[in-house]
Amino acid sequence: MERFRIFVENKAQQIFYKTGLHIARRPKTFLFSILLSTALLATGAVNFHEHNNVREDFSADDSPSRYEYAVTEDFFRNFGSPFHVVVAMKAADGGSLLRPKYLDKVIETEDYLQSKLSVSFDGRQITYSDFCESYCETSDVVSIFLNMYREVHIRKKGNVKLTYPSMDVFGNRIYLANNIFQVELNNKSHIIEGCRMIAINFQAIQKNASSVEIMNRWEHEVFIFSESTKNDSLIRVYATSEGLVSKEVRRTGLQALPFITVSFVAVLLFTVITSLKKDPITSKPWEAAFGVFCPILSLVASFGLLFWCNFPFLPIVCVIPFLVLAIGVDDVFIFLHCYHQTDPRLPVEERIGKMLAEAGPSITITSLTNFLSFAISIFTPTPAIQIFSAYISVAVVFDYTYQIFLYSAILTFGAHREKKRLHAFIPCMSIAETEKRSVKTQSDISGTLEELMNNFVDLWVNIAMSNITRIIVACFMIVYCIVATHGVMQIKVGLTSEKLFSYDSPLLPFVKLQTEIIFKEGGQVAVFVNNPGDMRKPEIIPEVMRLVNDFEHATGSIGSASTHLWFIPYLSYVGIQERGEIGFKYKYLPEFMKLREYHSWNSFVNLGATDDCMNEKPTCLQKFFFSTGFRNAVQWSERLQLLQEWRDIAAHYSKFNVSIYEPFSMYADQLLTIVPVTKSTVIFAFVVMALVLTTFTPSITTIVSSTLSILSINLGVLGSLTYWNIDLDPISMATILMAIGFSVDFIAHITFHYYKGQTKGKHERLKHALKSIAWPMTQAGISTILCLCVLGVIQAYMVKVFVKVVIIVVVLGLLHGLIILPVVFGAIPLRKRIVTDIDKVSPSSALQKNHTIRIAVPAATPITTRRNELEKQISAGPRYHDSRG
Repeated sequence: MERFRIFVENKAQQIFYKTGLHIARRPKTFLFSILLSTALLATGAVNFHEHNNVREDFSADDSPSRYEYAVTEDFFRNFGSPFHVVVAMKAADGGSLLRPKYLDKVIETEDYLQSKLSVSFDGRQITYSDFCESYCETSDVVSIFLNMYREVHIRKKGNVKLTYPSMDVFGNRIYLANNIFQVELNNKSHIIEGCRMIAINFQAIQKNASSVEIMNRWEHEVFIFSESTKNDSLIRVYATSEGLVSKEVRRTGLQALPFITVSFVAVLLFTVITSLKKDPITSKPWEAAFGVFCPILSLVASFGLLFWCNFPFLPIVCVIPFLVLAIGVDDVFIFLHCYHQTDPRLPVEERIGKMLAEAGPSITITSLTNFLSFAISIFTPTPAIQIFSAYISVAVVFDYTYQIFLYSAILTFGAHREKKRLHAFIPCMSIAETEKRSVKTQSDISGTLEELMNNFVDLWVNIAMSNITRIIVACFMIVYCIVATHGVMQIKVGLTSEKLFSYDSPLLPFVKLQTEIIFKEGGQVAVFVNNPGDMRKPEIIPEVMRLVNDFEHATGSIGSASTHLWFIPYLSYVGIQERGEIGFKYKYLPEFMKLREYHSWNSFVNLGATDDCMNEKPTCLQKFFFSTGFRNAVQWSERLQLLQEWRDIAAHYSKFNVSIYEPFSMYADQLLTIVPVTKSTVIFAFVVMALVLTTFTPSITTIVSSTLSILSINLGVLGSLTYWNIDLDPISMATILMAIGFSVDFIAHITFHYYKGQTKGKHERLKHALKSIAWPMTQAGISTILCLCVLGVIQAYMVKVFVKVVIIVVVLGLLHGLIILPVVFGAIPLRKRIVTDIDKVSPSSALQKNHTIRIAVPAATPITTRRNELEKQISAGPRYHDSRG
């Protein structure tokens, strides 16, 4: 394994060294070819298309609710696509809506929405009554109830008993529990005396593009009208629909995009300022600035490529530019640090080659782990996470490529400027040697900060090697793990629509009403019989009625009073046509569905050819559905239990191929998939990360300590979700996988530099590793936070999740990389073959020694080599006199 590690390390360094030489000899070629490729890929924007459907994007591919929705869509395909807007009304003072002046206002509002609110289309004014067709009766229920109540209780006319949950009007039973809520009943007669909320269901079928446009416009007008009632003295109107939810999700996601400019400027200033040196020749302000542009160019290219490949753009993708900017800028600090460690007396080609030989392997490890952690998410079953992962995975690959080839070319130009003694800020101005000496006393921001970090390293390594520090760190980690584990055990699971909105969303008040009132008091489940068979057989109708009875007696069911079953009135109609003969007949179905009083049942059945009905063929009735009511299912866990019970009932009647549909089942079903998918994905990600670390640092000391550190960081991330009121859902699942990749960055850098060090003593090895990477790691951590923290002003759950997780990862990553791991490395032995510089120049050399570093062994003097002799051997390959990078 050790020989394999040496072979991989040497081969990687040689490849990067030769790559650096090649780039440095033709920097213009690489610069312009990459810029040209970026411009060509950017033309993929012509293929840009946005997809924004909450149900499709955040519902797992293999979830039962996705199949059930597909069955529902297929049922209505002969009619068109379902359209559904829910409008709720509450009194401004929270009282009953059935008080006289409030009742008049509600009736006026219902009539306005039903028949007076119009939209313009092709020169015509179109209202809901013009396009609702057979679904008009869905909203008529509220109109009938309100007008009957006013006649009976206000005007004292009529003798209709308005009972709950259903009332009888001239022999017709009308179910009210889907429309009136927080009902006040007479204790003796169960007659309705008041209600504090009314909901109207406006439903229709979108048959073509014109009807889609009309209904979308009408939906928008309803929303505008609802917002106009905010200051109404009598009632407040709320509205929601799948279309309005999707628009709100899109608005929330797009809020992040304008902040990319702020984030870019903040990171640009930080990168340039912390990279400044007092020497106006060796300082690299412009090079540091151009390094920040590399991630932006990689974003343009990667997004363009995916647009060419017909990948849709989702609102959640809006946070990717911030993440890629953070990842890319991290590499800039490593490159600049490695460049400044090269000998300035060397030719430019040699300096770039040596810089890339040092920085390349380290950046490769972190880029590879970042890519793998995101790429693994592509195989999760949630489409939104798949698309998000595809975008960021490709962006990471492009960013890595651009950093290696484009940024190396940019630094080559900087190195040539430095050779020509041109001013760092004003490249057209040269500096004489005397001028250079005169600036020696000027402040050096980068040097000062790095010196402070080195002083801290010297102090911390001495402290970290003591037994007291080890005991303190051990106690801290025990408490840390207990607190984090407690948080993990308390985490909640599930995604709700309000998490996709901004905190000031106008849809949130309705979501609150939905959760607190509608979910508690009423809901409807549709039961689809997709293979009814021959309904004329004497055993079929009784068996269907047993199916209906099972649903009516399921947990939380309201009972038969809430059931809508089309063949009950149809059998009565057949009995009249057959002069009292009882039995199912197909031939009367077409005319039954055309009658005005039965027209509303038309949407409950899929009929075949009329000739089949006339000839009494079972193909006349292809499929049908019925619905029944339920209540007291407020929590998603409670709704999932109901769904599972309904699905078990449906499975019992397999001969009918029964399926169910409940509008919010996609949210409840996430409880089935999120936890196992997160577990399996995270475990797989950890295994992959461990394999990568094993390849580059094949020592039991570094493998175990670094893997446990990554596990510890992500345990802290998971545990902190609970304390920051973040649930386990598709959004946080994506950030957890992101956290794994980010956490490896901090651990891999320090582990890699500790392992590859060429000194025997742990004290010197630790000091050398920390001085090589501590300051670039700190710069990377701060720049990452700067990239994301600007998003903190956006008051939206799905944005704040990314911000909070990134901050946690950076803090815990720096804590583990700079504080915890040095203590661990100082406490356990490291067995590694020390390879001298001569060996690295000539791999076949046998000058190799085995050293086992143990706690009791004092720090040894570092192996030194003959610098002048090696400089004569430059042509033989790169010289690695230390582990800086």
